[in-house]
Amino acid sequence: MNNLNWDDLKFFLALHETNTVSKAAERLNVNYATVSRRIDRLEDALKLKLFDRTQDGFLSTIEGHVLYEKALEMREKVDALGADLSPETLFNQNTKISMVPFLAEHVVIENLAPLHHRFPKLRFEIETSTRNVNISKLEADIALRLELPEKGESICKKLGDITYVLYGNDYWIDRLEKNENVNVITYSTAFSHLPECQYLIERFGIKSIKLQTDSISAQKKASEAGFGVALIPKIAVDPNLNVYREPAKKISREVWMLTSKKTAHSTAKKLVMDELIKIFQHTLSL
Repeated sequence: MNNLNWDDLKFFLALHETNTVSKAAERLNVNYATVSRRIDRLEDALKLKLFDRTQDGFLSTIEGHVLYEKALEMREKVDALGADLSPETLFNQNTKISMVPFLAEHVVIENLAPLHHRFPKLRFEIETSTRNVNISKLEADIALRLELPEKGESICKKLGDITYVLYGNDYWIDRLEKNENVNVITYSTAFSHLPECQYLIERFGIKSIKLQTDSISAQKKASEAGFGVALIPKIAVDPNLNVYREPAKKISREVWMLTSKKTAHSTAKKLVMDELIKIFQHTLSL
């Protein structure tokens, strides 16, 4: 136990959170052998087996899980202490935000500009995908999701509700008004479980689907090109144009912000979190 050092715990944390030596090495910017050597040294120092080596990667043992919780607390305290004692780097930090593309395109990026102007040292990394990143494994500092996960992370806050409207060109909106058959644009079958997809199928039928794409921007473009009607977030539509109608049945999705305790304790990242709350409160109230 006397040979235990913090550097070895850094390697342990990286391997626990990535499950593979290659990914841990990439995160720490070292070679594969260095990670393996440090883990072996840590297990020797503790006289414990911390990982089971399997075909699926390095899986933590019970002892490994216990050590991870303790080491995680240490890392959070060290990181917080570093920020407190280094005013010159207080805002010179990268904040990684994960979200679906349309939130980045129609809500977040443009509205984060004022914060950037106030604190120009802030750096943003915005990942746009439908993948649910793992906050506890530091895949992102902040995640914006359209549903609350069954297994909650450290901090979850609802930012509001996104409402959806039927969007199309004059021809299809006119047919919609007259209750005539319309062509439909929607997501691919992999996302057919989403409430917006279910509404379109129930309202217009599967045979009405003429184009499928998993991008809101692409659905909007397809509607404007005359492929048919799409159900898209109202925030993506110009309110001054008469090209959308409210569905008879209200369709909405909740927007949640997920973070970790570590993120919430970082002054720079807390600034970003507070700004996102204000952005969504303002945007969704319009």
